[in-house]
Amino acid sequence: MLKELQDMGLSEKEARVYLAALELGQTTAEKLAKHAKVNRSTTYVQLESLMKMGLMSTHEEGKKTMFAPESPELLKRLLLKQRDEVSMKESHLVELLPALLQQYEGAGERPVVRFFPGKEGIATVREEVLSTKDKQLYVIMSSDNMSKLFTEKELDGYTARRTALNISSKAIYTHRGYFDQAGADALTEHRFLPNLPLTIDIRIFDDKTALFSLQGALFAMVIESKQIASSMKMIFNLLWNQGERSKKDAKR
Repeated sequence: MLKELQDMGLSEKEARVYLAALELGQTTAEKLAKHAKVNRSTTYVQLESLMKMGLMSTHEEGKKTMFAPESPELLKRLLLKQRDEVSMKESHLVELLPALLQQYEGAGERPVVRFFPGKEGIATVREEVLSTKDKQLYVIMSSDNMSKLFTEKELDGYTARRTALNISSKAIYTHRGYFDQAGADALTEHRFLPNLPLTIDIRIFDDKTALFSLQGALFAMVIESKQIASSMKMIFNLLWNQGERSKKDAKR
């Protein structure tokens, strides 16, 4: 019966004390605590709560304070009261819901974050980058680890497809060797910016920011947010203006 009383809204300790009272009848808090296997000081707290519900009563008998259970029929009244309270809360929610929804919908754009584990995940996001509608990529290369992850044939094929799709790229390199080896084409510009302590590669395109972890755990992450992408492009342009221009770009 303990669980059933809890289902009606009593706490476990309230239910234990009330069941003990039904078994013992009129008795002291000390005996109730022992029978219910509840700490004595806690028993007084539960008795106070049960009396507020109308399930227990108390009176003085000489120097002793006695407690007695009220009829379980009163549990019906307790359930009706709970039902009324739930109904009232539902009514309040119906009134409040439009205002809450207005706040929710007016809170601004909520970014969508997608995670892609492993080399396959990185390859998947690289392909998504080529789907750019703006035909413009903003790239930060933190190392040459991408060339270690994919074969030269795969990398050259990727660049060829980007060129065929007429996608322009502005790339900032933080690794001198990779910067010097970077190929030149009409759609690509390069800048070198040392002392940029990044350990991930970044691609910004459309309203998306792609992050590539190429050291340790391999994974890619795409954040879809116009606000974040716009801020990242502004940061990129600030870095771009500080970077060393490629000799290959300077010849154009």
